[in-house]
Amino acid sequence: MKDIQNITKKISTLLLVALLVLGTACSDIEDLQPATSISVDTAFETENAVISSLNAAYDPLQWQQILGNQTFPLMAQGTRADDCHSQSASFWAIGAQWDQFSTIIPSLPAVASLWAKWYRGVSRANFTIQLASNFEGYDTPGLQDQIVGEARFLRGLYYFELVKLWGGVPLFEEAVTSTDQEIFKPRASAAEVYAFIEADLQAAAAILPVKGSERVQGSATSGAALGLLTKVFLYQEKWAEAVNAAEQVMAQGVYSLESDFRNNFLQTTEFGPESLFEINYQDGLSAAGPGVNQEGSAMWRWSFPFLSGTYPSFNNFIPRQDLVDFFDDSDQRKAATFLLPGQVLNSPGLAALNFDPVPDNFGYAIGVNTGAKKYFLTFEEVQVLLGPPSSPLNEKVLRYADVLLMHAEASIMGGGGDGASSFQQVLDRAYGPGNTAAPAYTVQGVRDERRRELATEGWNRFTDLVRWDAADGGGVIAPALAAVGKTDFAAPRDLLLPIPQQEIDTYPAGMLEQNPGY
Repeated sequence: MKDIQNITKKISTLLLVALLVLGTACSDIEDLQPATSISVDTAFETENAVISSLNAAYDPLQWQQILGNQTFPLMAQGTRADDCHSQSASFWAIGAQWDQFSTIIPSLPAVASLWAKWYRGVSRANFTIQLASNFEGYDTPGLQDQIVGEARFLRGLYYFELVKLWGGVPLFEEAVTSTDQEIFKPRASAAEVYAFIEADLQAAAAILPVKGSERVQGSATSGAALGLLTKVFLYQEKWAEAVNAAEQVMAQGVYSLESDFRNNFLQTTEFGPESLFEINYQDGLSAAGPGVNQEGSAMWRWSFPFLSGTYPSFNNFIPRQDLVDFFDDSDQRKAATFLLPGQVLNSPGLAALNFDPVPDNFGYAIGVNTGAKKYFLTFEEVQVLLGPPSSPLNEKVLRYADVLLMHAEASIMGGGGDGASSFQQVLDRAYGPGNTAAPAYTVQGVRDERRRELATEGWNRFTDLVRWDAADGGGVIAPALAAVGKTDFAAPRDLLLPIPQQEIDTYPAGMLEQNPGY
């Protein structure tokens, strides 16, 4: 009986894979038969079709809602940590669940949605790698290697999100196209997942071109692969390897810091000299979730105070006052990271709504008067959107400042290299040369600057605290959370997210083990 159940699960899972990879119109769903294999050869007959598969592998980066739950990266990082309140009061249930540890449990649908987002990305990347590797009808020289390299970068990125949030996870190294393959796998160790990621990123870095010669604007480059590889090494405390990877990025000579920090977060300066990799959003398609096309971002809407029906924002992702106060007033990043009382926004439409200049009192029940400015759109920019959840403002995944700070951290932790010089570049841009408010080059100084530099961007804060806690033997994450009133944190349970219970129930009994404490 158990074997029959497992076969049924395999067929159901493969059918889902077919829908995710190949795509199916709603009107065609009723015609589907149970799938026991997916034919790559007959589905893709031109190089443009192969490129379409690669584009589909990029898509999960844009997904901000899946299976009915928001999947903003900031929820599992800044909100779960000490940087952001989920909301101004108590109206967004999914956000509130990430704001406290007692509600982050195996049955939480939001955790299952985030897991599904990254695994769907893995599935699409695997499929593209297999397709591109076997396809023989290329007209463009070098395109095969380019597609495989980009797909391996994406797979490395998706597995990195999985391993840093959940620890060891099931490792699918190739596309699942038949029930004869292993559709259910036990968890690999974190070390095994990291080794797989390293191999992907090293291969991608060797294949992909430097910035300026990429296939299309926004596609992965060797610099992006090396920058992400730096972070992968950093998370494993491979200090010398992290220094080496960072220095390879620096040696490419195509990256530099924006002189104006704010330029990293404007539509008019996207793909600037500081950007290694960013999510390329487009106006016109909703961020509502799979089942509809997601090309635009809803982050502006979640990050700004609600003002009117013509500026329909939601009062979410509000920076904590502790984070605002962590910045010195002489730090140019402060005014670019936060909406601050008295700040001029140069938006006549917001002025008409009494929000330009920024008022002293936002009216929030939590008593904080600020907002996350890195996602901000003026009233005029919102009015030309084809839909409120479809901002075209790109979001940075990896910036050169991050690389410099990782180089500085790995260097001071014993990895060699001139980390002090890298650190100084970040300080000089932020504070101006010779400013005594800038911190000294120490381990704590580097950690503090990572918090300031990357605040509210959504990819680092919680997992930075976790890895620093491990490096110091404790005493980092619990005090940071307690300082903002989060007293329900318990280690080791809350260091990682729970494996979704629905995944454990789908797998053969006993195969998928839960994380400790859940």
